[in-house]
Amino acid sequence: MERNPYTPPTSQVDGAEEKTPFDFSSTAEYSFTPKQLWWAGSCSVLGVLLTIPYFVLAFMAESKPALKFISLATAYAMTLLSIYVYLIFKKLLIEKSHYRGASLGISLYIVASIVTVLTAPLFDSESPSNFNTILSVAQLVLYGALTIYLGVQLLRCEDALFGQGKQIAYLTIAVGIALASVVLVLFGILLSLPLGIAMAKMFFSASKALEKVQA
Repeated sequence: MERNPYTPPTSQVDGAEEKTPFDFSSTAEYSFTPKQLWWAGSCSVLGVLLTIPYFVLAFMAESKPALKFISLATAYAMTLLSIYVYLIFKKLLIEKSHYRGASLGISLYIVASIVTVLTAPLFDSESPSNFNTILSVAQLVLYGALTIYLGVQLLRCEDALFGQGKQIAYLTIAVGIALASVVLVLFGILLSLPLGIAMAKMFFSASKALEKVQA
């Protein structure tokens, strides 16, 4: 029987799933384990769960200085979680997706995150000077610009990343635009929630896939 030319191609070959160049290989050695991928997913979820409480604490700390330490400690914890997530993400892109285009963007994003959280106390005062305000805004704009750059680089990755690749890229760009605009910072914070969820779904799927291959 002649095949209908309009029938979409299937992902099955002789009853087995069709392999792609981006699948994990049972013969390849990876610098990460299924457990580490699972932890990266868990860190993404934890980061999402901490985001709203952190900004509530930060807001309340303006009138209750005693909460400033808790707010700052939460910010440091979230930054550490983010660093781990993006370091594993960088390895996943290089070793599974065979894509190095986002490596610089991820490195710059990590550095910007560290600088931002470490310098935050310097700009936190009841009556900041004009100079401090300008530096704070400039830092936020730069952070946003680097986030946009990372998102654009992620868009060029051909690996679907378990169906989350494009979503992660577009959300990263949207978060960056919101941060760089300064006035839409709160919107950027809200967008970081689905971004964290998409990252978590990707890591959990990657963990299961690698565990299956290595079984």
